[in-house]
Amino acid sequence: MQQPVTLPDAYSFDLAAGEGPAWRIFLAVPHEAPPPGGFPVIYLLDANAGFATLVEALRRGAQRPQGTGVAPAVIVGIGYPGEGIYDRARRTFDYTAGPSVEASPSAGEARATGGRDAFLSFIEEVLKPRITRECPVDPGRQALIGHSLAGWFVLDVLCRNTACFQSYVAISPSIWWDEPRLLYGLAHLARGPRRLAVMVGEWEQQLAPWQQGRPQSAEMAERRARRAMADRARAFTEAAAAALGPQAEVAFTLLADEDHASIVPAAMTRALRLILRP
Repeated sequence: MQQPVTLPDAYSFDLAAGEGPAWRIFLAVPHEAPPPGGFPVIYLLDANAGFATLVEALRRGAQRPQGTGVAPAVIVGIGYPGEGIYDRARRTFDYTAGPSVEASPSAGEARATGGRDAFLSFIEEVLKPRITRECPVDPGRQALIGHSLAGWFVLDVLCRNTACFQSYVAISPSIWWDEPRLLYGLAHLARGPRRLAVMVGEWEQQLAPWQQGRPQSAEMAERRARRAMADRARAFTEAAAAALGPQAEVAFTLLADEDHASIVPAAMTRALRLILRP
């Protein structure tokens, strides 16, 4: 059942795999005629929070492709039914292969984990065929974008299911969640012409000036130092570049004056340039 979205040429529908719970799919299709091979297609995770932002960034950039490097593309947002911008329980399950390294074995994980394989199967076996029926897309120009824990999922798919997408964008990836699994995947990664962008904010590994001296600032600073978002992201990007080889385009960007939340809009514009240039 289609439900209106307040964006032109965009709509949403719910889609499930078998008898399981449905995902809410947001779809934006360019108004222009498709190129001969079909439109590039971008799959965005946490779409309740970021779909409209990415659609507007794309449409603004595609008005001047020669200046921005951004061309028309189909955007497929994967989210969840409901009014909130995050379904924290479901996203934690969908994006992870198991509990985090910070989970306490005695207390257990607060949210269920381990749905990563089933979620990727939904994308590959249910969602992608549906999108192919909905609009003309180029199967050779598919991209996956995720932020935070969804960024961990993006990197894990790159490492273990590389052929699913041609471009991967991990914004502030939670590499700390299970870094050993990612590194093991990198060690077995096949070389090839993939595109990878990893972006993290300047204030993700340390307190921003406006956060100094606040209640719980010491606890926040300790957690950020322990998780080492910037250092881990940079090291992973360097390892991925070596693993993928010279045919790949791999870039790490530290975005000045951004934190874990504010980075998303700025990173999306950069991501579009990487994904959509020829």
